[in-house]
Amino acid sequence: MYKYSDLLEEIDKFNALGVETGNIGDSSLGLRVPYVFVGEKGKNNLIVQGAIHAREHITSLLVINQAKFLVKRPELLLRGGIYFIPMSNPDGVRICQEGLSWISDKKTRARLLEINGSNDFSMWKANANGVDINVNFDAKWSKGKENVFYPHPANYVGKSPNSEIETLNLVRFTTAAKPLCTLSYHTKGEIVYWRFGQNKSALWRDYRLAKAIANQLGYRLDDGTGSVGGYKDWCIEKLGIPAFTFEVGSDNYGYPYPYADFQRIYTPNRDLPRKILNYLVKEKEEPKNKTDTQ
Repeated sequence: MYKYSDLLEEIDKFNALGVETGNIGDSSLGLRVPYVFVGEKGKNNLIVQGAIHAREHITSLLVINQAKFLVKRPELLLRGGIYFIPMSNPDGVRICQEGLSWISDKKTRARLLEINGSNDFSMWKANANGVDINVNFDAKWSKGKENVFYPHPANYVGKSPNSEIETLNLVRFTTAAKPLCTLSYHTKGEIVYWRFGQNKSALWRDYRLAKAIANQLGYRLDDGTGSVGGYKDWCIEKLGIPAFTFEVGSDNYGYPYPYADFQRIYTPNRDLPRKILNYLVKEKEEPKNKTDTQ
């Protein structure tokens, strides 16, 4: 099981190698949210983030290993830089994995226990306020088919759009980074979600890339109708960029997703961020090129 403490240890190892790291902000309970940057600073950036849903913490291991792969393979062509944010919701991950013993405030523990209804937090998706971060973004907020309107282990939209610090961390960081594209890792189902009300030209642009990605991964392509308020949705609607959500892992497994299956998840996704960034930069510089994520 990949824990928040494991992430902090790995951040220190990146620092020792001279790789840029930093924080996109702090969580609701004051945990820092680290990032790793690989490549060259400039106008051509990509953002990859994982574990916005607490019980999907295996995606943190995936994202940190994508960063390690590129650090270990400096000979690979990288047309820009990639920000890797392995654990966007560290409070939620710790609650899911560790329960409430690490939280010092008694009122917070009591409130979370009331929200969850038991001491078993293994299915917890939300942050420490019982808000599902991936339905809290200002992108058709509160209009989703499965939205909940009170604190809950999953699907609670929050009091208002962007009400949560974890949401604002991503909004502010992404706005400042001005990425060409964002990738969000979730579990499970082996699906690529890509659509959120794009206009005709952007729709075709994003569909072509999504289809190429899905074919490479062997995943199913889905437009995600009915799901709104996510990070992908906000990136598409507010920034006008391609953004994708990948549901990695087989539906044959439940939660928490078994780490024994990690290699099967990791192998096809290992070098995907670099390939996507390289393709987007090539398209930007040579718009007539055909889709190619190699």
